[in-house]
Amino acid sequence: MTFVRQIPRMLQDEHRATIAVLERLESILARAKPNSPPPSSNELNSALGDLSTAIEGEIGSHFAFEEQELFSRLRETGDHMIAELLTAEHEIILSLGRDVASLARQAKNAGFSEDSWRLFYPQGYELIERMVAHIQKEEMALLPIVDELLDEEQDEMLAMEYAGQR
Repeated sequence: MTFVRQIPRMLQDEHRATIAVLERLESILARAKPNSPPPSSNELNSALGDLSTAIEGEIGSHFAFEEQELFSRLRETGDHMIAELLTAEHEIILSLGRDVASLARQAKNAGFSEDSWRLFYPQGYELIERMVAHIQKEEMALLPIVDELLDEEQDEMLAMEYAGQR
């Protein structure tokens, strides 16, 4: 979908970047066995670093921006249900994501132990599943609403503010 306003386009670009990171994670998980950690490699370490950076930085700031700047506007117009649903998902995803990011960071530095892999493997798949479903909801519901909700001046102000936070 093509959006008129900058904010939905910016968020959509971030969704695409997140999907790319998740695809790399899924590729790692798909090539590995649930009870046998993959050997350390440059490719693995790069993916783990990108994953932890995305979770700890980009995804957290993306969620915070939506909650602080967009969901309040939705509530004012009566669209509180989507704001509440997405906020609840943010909490679950961030909690899971922090666990996955911590394991990824540790593995990047020292490799996976059998115990850390047994935690990382299912949590990685759960994160992928939850994030992809969440992004689909935002793409189908939130972004079109925001595109209609914001006027040109609001969009410009928010886009400058958000770009400054990234």
